[in-house]
Amino acid sequence: MEGIRVLYVGREEDVDRRAAALRDHEPGLTVDTATSGSGALDALSERTVDCVVSEYDLGGIDGLGLLNLVRDTDPAIPFVLLVFEGSEQVASEAISADVTDYVPVGEDFEAALDDLGDTIYDRAEYYQAEQDVAMLNDLARNVYERITDAFFALDREWRFTYLNEEAERLLDVRAEDVMGENIWETFPDAVGTTFYTEYHRAIATQEAVTFDEYFEPLGKHFEVRAFPAEDGLSVHFRRIREGEDAAGDHLLELTNVLTYDLVDSIQSARDALERAEANGADAEELEDVENALDRMDDLIDHSVTLTTERRPRTRRGSRSGSRSRPR
Repeated sequence: MEGIRVLYVGREEDVDRRAAALRDHEPGLTVDTATSGSGALDALSERTVDCVVSEYDLGGIDGLGLLNLVRDTDPAIPFVLLVFEGSEQVASEAISADVTDYVPVGEDFEAALDDLGDTIYDRAEYYQAEQDVAMLNDLARNVYERITDAFFALDREWRFTYLNEEAERLLDVRAEDVMGENIWETFPDAVGTTFYTEYHRAIATQEAVTFDEYFEPLGKHFEVRAFPAEDGLSVHFRRIREGEDAAGDHLLELTNVLTYDLVDSIQSARDALERAEANGADAEELEDVENALDRMDDLIDHSVTLTTERRPRTRRGSRSGSRSRPR
């Protein structure tokens, strides 16, 4: 996990002194400053910022006005409002305006630095973890669109949650028409076939299955590898033409992209989640990020299995167990 960069926004006469105090109190933070709404937006566009800390009284604009401007730029970035003595009413207004958090500040600014530092680390680390998950999901989608294999994902209710373009082409469907639909209702002729029994076997045993089968309604013969996870099933498949060997290295690109480089990113995000949880971050929000990381971890395991278990085409309905990825 990279260091945390904070943008401190305050009045010109105080901003440098208070930013320096925060920097000295929390040496792990990089603290930049701005003294106006336009200056804050310029800073957000010029560099990566993990948390915005703003005083309420900024002169030309107040902290809540700045909050609205920042939310238009990045709806997810943490925004911590400093509520100075005598402006406690601002706290309730800030909550209504969807501020991430607020920190009361008395006459002695330095006395509030413990609470401010803890709040920044808590919120910024959670934000960084969310950004990592979003990056991993985007990368996975991009890779799946580039590889030649078709891919779709199902949840535990057998509903489509994702299809790449090759899956749309081979199955003769549009993703927008089948997303959220039950696969057995979309393809009723598959009920009772090898596709049906093997997918159910994968979910029941939590082991990967490999098979090839002809599907009469589409007039196509498919090689299929299906991988179970706690939240559903990932299915990789391609069309086999007469005389073609099903085994090959067609998923090597996926493995190269989604193994070692991403393992480190996932672990960094998990470390940030642990720190955020220790600081009392919202448990439900943390669980959402943890589940997303688990899905990405499963994706890496699946990609490794696809390429390390290359073998001659199996008999219909035969199984192959998944292996752990190399560390």
